Amino acid sequence: MISVQNRQQQLNGNKRSFVWILTLFLFLGACSPKTKVLKSPDHSGGNIGGTVPKEEKPEAVDKETTVEDARKAEAARNSVALILPFQLDRISPHTLSKEDVNRSAIALDFYQGFQLGLNELAQKGRSFSLNVIDSRDNAIHNQSVAKSEEVLSAALIVGPVFPKEITTFGMHLSNKNALQVNPLAATKAREFNLPNLVSLTPSIDVHTKAMAERVGKDYKTGDVVIIYNTSDNDGRQFLSGFLSELKKANPSVQVRSVSSIPQLNEEISLTGTNLIVAGTTDRFQLRSFVSNLEAKSSEEFYMFRVYGHPLWDRIDFSIYERFVDFRPVITSESHLKSWTRETKEFKDKYYSLYNVNPSDYSYKGYDAARYFGNLLAKYGDNYSEHITKEKFEGLFSTYAFNYNEAWGFINNAVSFKSYQGSSFQLN
Repeated sequence: MISVQNRQQQLNGNKRSFVWILTLFLFLGACSPKTKVLKSPDHSGGNIGGTVPKEEKPEAVDKETTVEDARKAEAARNSVALILPFQLDRISPHTLSKEDVNRSAIALDFYQGFQLGLNELAQKGRSFSLNVIDSRDNAIHNQSVAKSEEVLSAALIVGPVFPKEITTFGMHLSNKNALQVNPLAATKAREFNLPNLVSLTPSIDVHTKAMAERVGKDYKTGDVVIIYNTSDNDGRQFLSGFLSELKKANPSVQVRSVSSIPQLNEEISLTGTNLIVAGTTDRFQLRSFVSNLEAKSSEEFYMFRVYGHPLWDRIDFSIYERFVDFRPVITSESHLKSWTRETKEFKDKYYSLYNVNPSDYSYKGYDAARYFGNLLAKYGDNYSEHITKEKFEGLFSTYAFNYNEAWGFINNAVSFKSYQGSSFQLN
């Protein structure tokens, strides 16, 4: 069972009917109660999904105690506040544009995936109450949201999404019994400095550490590691701390640091493999870098292995004829395997409900709901004690948390992708 309410705005799961629902809600808002039922395609009476398995049905103590009472009590204990930037306050009831829908797309996709994840747990006999709140992408508004009844009574808080909202909300949150989940922002946890925060998206320093460990593992005696420093922001962030992490992973590694193509050419070796780590995402810098490696490979029998920034996944390297020869590797937060049965089933189910294909945010919402919903159902108020103990492998996300008293729970799970054919693929 899922009791779903929205204190501020009413939404519908189908993105194509989303505009119509917004119009209807804004028209009815002036004459309707603020608390409404958030409908889904199989909505019925405010409760969605399953039945309690026979072996889990509580025995009646007296005539007034029923299975439905037990469900409602469990739903009250498993109360989730989902705070997303729908920004419905910016929509006019008379003029709705594509921009209005696009502005709310991230929130809608995450919500739809999240609700689908809770639906599946409900079908297995679990009960939850879900309060959906519009954060409006407004830091000041989040001060009042943090003090709202729905948040104060929540066992788990998911959101807000954007960094300024997260900080303001967390600073004004008085409900210290519930964890605040940062569902999407990749900001370093120490920048928020919120001990109750759970950061789901691995930040760039997590990618840096994982890549350093990978390079240290790949290194063999006779090889040389070359760190190619560039001036762009992505390059600096990715390579910050890389050398120290590499030395931790493999103290015997031989390292050279360069900051230009001529310096790079001076350091490459004909004996062993040149393990080159580059963090730049600047296309001009990448063109110079890759073209130079191709030219050097044509001149002499150099062996190159390239390690790059996770954002390389969004760049078209097919214009380089020999790029694949350098066996490029990147880190990735995504563990999505589109060819698996589970992923195909989710995609089909999502499309049948919402008439659109799931986005990355849909998968993230689905995984978050299954992980935290299961923790709540299994452990109740003590769920936070099990986050560092229970790893999770979802469709898109994998969770492996450690805890810092100042920064909260940090997800350290990243995967690796290698360049195959004309794109980066999971290893």
